[in-house]
Amino acid sequence: MKMSADVAFQLKSVLLPIASISARTSITPETRKSKKYRQIAASIEHVGLIEPLVVSPRDDGTFLLLDGALRMDILAQRKDVDVRCILATDDEGYTYNKRVSHLSNIGEHYMILKALSNGVSEKMISESLDVDVDTIRRKRSLLDGICPEVVRLLTNRRVGIQAYWILRKMKPLGQIQAAERMIHANNYSSKMVTALLTITKPELLLHPAKVPRSSPGSTAKLAVLQQESDALLTDVKKVEETFASQALDLTLCMGYIEHLLGNMQVDKYLGKNHPGILSEFKKLLGEKAEEMSRAIPESVQMPLSKGRERPDSKLPPSKTPAPTTRIAAPHSRRQLRNASA
Repeated sequence: MKMSADVAFQLKSVLLPIASISARTSITPETRKSKKYRQIAASIEHVGLIEPLVVSPRDDGTFLLLDGALRMDILAQRKDVDVRCILATDDEGYTYNKRVSHLSNIGEHYMILKALSNGVSEKMISESLDVDVDTIRRKRSLLDGICPEVVRLLTNRRVGIQAYWILRKMKPLGQIQAAERMIHANNYSSKMVTALLTITKPELLLHPAKVPRSSPGSTAKLAVLQQESDALLTDVKKVEETFASQALDLTLCMGYIEHLLGNMQVDKYLGKNHPGILSEFKKLLGEKAEEMSRAIPESVQMPLSKGRERPDSKLPPSKTPAPTTRIAAPHSRRQLRNASA
C-alpha cells in the first residue's frame, strides 16, 4: 500500500500584488547599505527576479512572507506592483537563510565560466553582481596553475582569491601539502598560505630563488622547520585514523572506573594499599565531570535539593567524579533528573 506524502508547496508559481504580502520583519536603512543588499538589487535590475518569494496564504486573502524579505523590499523600492511567488500550504515559520551554504570562490569561478560560455559578457556579469570587471576576470582565471587534486580538496572551502595566487608559486605536490595543512588547521587565509610557502621545500617551488627568506644564513633553520612541519602533518594523519577507536576505548574505561569506585570495598582497598592509583582515578573522573558540566548548559543543570549531600562531597569540587549513569551527556531535563536521583 502506497503512502501519500503532503506537499509543503504548490508546484506552480503565481503572480501576486506586492501590497497583499506582509513581511515578518522590516528592512532597516543599514541593511539597505550592505553589500549583499546591493548585489541582490543589481541582480534584479539587470537579470530580473530569479528565485520567487515564498508566501503563506491567510484567511483574509492576504499573504505572509516566509522567505525573500530583501527581494521584496528591493521590488517595493523599485515601485513594482506584482511579484512571482510560491504558495506554501503550511506556515511552519521555516527560514532558508539559516541553512544556506555560501558559495565558495571555486563555485563562483565555475558559474562565471558557465555564463561566459552561454554568451554573457563580463560587463553584464559584473553589473549583475555589483563588482568591477577586473574582479570577474580574476575569478575567471582563478584555477589557472592549480592542480586538480587541490581543486577537489578546496571546492567547498571559503578560500580567498589571494591564497590561490600564492599556491601557484608551488608545484602540484607542494600545493597538495599546503592544502592539506590548511584543512587540518581550518585556516584558509592568505597569511596562512604565505607561511606555508615560506616552509615549503625548494624542490616543491616553481621559482625557489624568488621566494623571500627570513634572513641570510637561515637555510639550516628553515630545513629543520620543514622537517618538523612534515612530521607534524604525518602525526596528525595518524591521530585522525585512530581517534575514533581510542575515544571509544577511553569512554568505556572511564565508565568501568566509575563503576569500580562506586564499590565502597574497592574504594577502601585502593585507598589503603594504592593511594596513588586511587588519586589518579579520581583526578581523571573529576576532569571528566568538569568536561561534562561545560557541555551541559547551565540553564538545564539541576541544582541539588537542600539537605541533600553528594556521596562524594569530601572530594574537592573540581575533582568530583560524575555518577556512573553519566557516561554520555543527558539531553533533557528528565534525563538529568534521573541521573541525579
